[in-house]
Amino acid sequence: MTTLWFNLPTVLGLDDNSMNLSVDYFVSIKTKYVCLLTCGKSNWNQKFAKRISNHNIAVSTVHISNRHKFDLNRIKICLKQTLLPIGVLINPQCPAFEDVMYYASQNLLFDRNHKWLINEENKVLRNDLTLVFNEKYVHFEDFNTTKVADNVDDVKIPIIDVLNNLNLSVDADITASITKDYWRYDLYEFFNFGKSRGGKYVIQNIGNWDINKGLTLTKTFKYYRRWNFQKMALKMIISGSVPLKENRNPYKITSLSVCSSMTPVPRVFHSEMLIGRIPDPGVAIISQTGAQLLHEIAGIHNFGYTYTVVDRWVGDYNRNHLYTATNGLYFREHDITPVLRFLPAHFSRYDVVFPTVTFIETRYYYRIPSYGIGKFENQFLRPLSTATWWCVVAVGALCGIVLMLSTIVEKRPITVNFALFSVLALICQQFFEEFEDIKRISSARKLTILVTGLSCLLIYNYYTSSVVSWLLNGPPPSINSLWELLDSPLQPVFQDTGYSYSWLQLPDYYYNKKNAKAEEVLKKRILNMKKKGNSIIIPVNEGIDLVRKGGYVYHTDVNSANSRISQTFTQRELCDLDSLNSMEKTLLYPCVQKRSPYREFFIWSLSRLMERGIIRCIQQRTWSHGVKCEGSSPRALALGGAAPAFILLAAGYILGTVIMLFERLKWKHDKSRLKHF
Repeated sequence: MTTLWFNLPTVLGLDDNSMNLSVDYFVSIKTKYVCLLTCGKSNWNQKFAKRISNHNIAVSTVHISNRHKFDLNRIKICLKQTLLPIGVLINPQCPAFEDVMYYASQNLLFDRNHKWLINEENKVLRNDLTLVFNEKYVHFEDFNTTKVADNVDDVKIPIIDVLNNLNLSVDADITASITKDYWRYDLYEFFNFGKSRGGKYVIQNIGNWDINKGLTLTKTFKYYRRWNFQKMALKMIISGSVPLKENRNPYKITSLSVCSSMTPVPRVFHSEMLIGRIPDPGVAIISQTGAQLLHEIAGIHNFGYTYTVVDRWVGDYNRNHLYTATNGLYFREHDITPVLRFLPAHFSRYDVVFPTVTFIETRYYYRIPSYGIGKFENQFLRPLSTATWWCVVAVGALCGIVLMLSTIVEKRPITVNFALFSVLALICQQFFEEFEDIKRISSARKLTILVTGLSCLLIYNYYTSSVVSWLLNGPPPSINSLWELLDSPLQPVFQDTGYSYSWLQLPDYYYNKKNAKAEEVLKKRILNMKKKGNSIIIPVNEGIDLVRKGGYVYHTDVNSANSRISQTFTQRELCDLDSLNSMEKTLLYPCVQKRSPYREFFIWSLSRLMERGIIRCIQQRTWSHGVKCEGSSPRALALGGAAPAFILLAAGYILGTVIMLFERLKWKHDKSRLKHF
């Protein structure tokens, strides 16, 4: 236990040296606005404002001379930060000093955006203050600093005690100047690695000021000075896939909150499920990647994690509803989640940490159905372009005209029929003859038939080769939209993970807002299937196995699917496998509480990991690589694909039947006329 006594000055204002120190300090940290919280005579405030305004720094003053009657609204306005960080100069000798500090603590104003400077002029009666300050990590738990006074308002508590009772964290920017001599000051920073997490209260010397040399501050970056968290435990929240029984309260396992996806929610949890080199089947790869990066930071800075398991990532921020990862951040019960989508609509509830740690992409996986009529594909007109088809028509017409003229010259009994059916026969690689003994044969007709036959032969070969090539090498028929998927005979199932539950339970949650209407229809179908007792949420391994058997379409993330597919699918099955895009490739970020004291620290730490290639290394270690069909395999032509051929055949039969009926009617008509004669 350490006891500190401070002299109580009779004058509550600060001296000129304190003014010079304060001006030099705020100029050095490059702030553009200072909130002055002081008491006593106003001439000191006016001198300070005039002197610091020469450096283009604005000043707003609030008097805190009466602890029972100070204006909280004015203090709130004075401490309001908008764009740039602001400086705060407060006189600890003022009666309302403690009240202002507790107000700032309750409203999270001890952060990186508020640079606090406390000018302490009191003389220290004992000589152990330097010894206390020289200890790098000091945890002040019991201070016997109560001074007997005639009036409770006259009781002064040393600033060390006051600051120790505040909700400080690692991002606090509180500097106190302690008088060494009347012309020299030592500067100390006060912070805690996390008061609410049981962190250590730390006091460190960061510089000094004297009347001759001016201000000297350490140039070491803040978080290099606050490197070692002294084994403090932070809270991590894990998003699992199976709803917990009576899960009004989350299933807590340990402490810093990091959100991950566990499938299903484990009743026995250990950190190797997240950070182990061998992937755990119950942990989503995206969660494993984010958690491993956060554990790298924890190992570097000597802190640990405890965990809370919930059943999904995104909730409705209602305490009476299911507890989710975002709820844990919103209610400030957890500190960080390793992976969340960039959702601008939720930015008022939590903050995002940069840079990105991984990405997510989800797809609907299925094997191409080998049954059913299939999709209509008019490939029989595609081998030849429109211009080529018109050339075929022109050649056929020219051949028909020449043949018709030749039959007129030869005086054949039929002319038009001969020309028409001869052209059709040539196109179909056949020959037409009317079986009449005609001695005179035109050489023009022979030449025309020869040239036209050769042209048709070449066109026929080109045509058939193109169709056969399409059947052998063309891509298999695929589902190109979510609407086509809904029309298919495939039964949908979804991955047992947090975002699947969020998608089913939240009305405004979509995988892809471009497909919002189709997703609404699919969601209703899935919920109806669930009411009938069908299993619609299953783990990755079981879902991919269903896809392998056929008849199912499984929604999952690409990394999880690739890992299972590479282990189980044969080459033939890979060639039959196809997928439909659902959630486009989306970057994932760690997320923290709104105005979290750890946000700046994690941004700095992740940036360092990215610069050193550690993020990329862990991503390559955890990501799975896609597998593709090697070469190609002949495709089965479904009824839908062969529809043009069958349509042509049916049209020929119908036309032949109609012609036969007309011929029958004509024969009856001619026969009845002969009877009348």
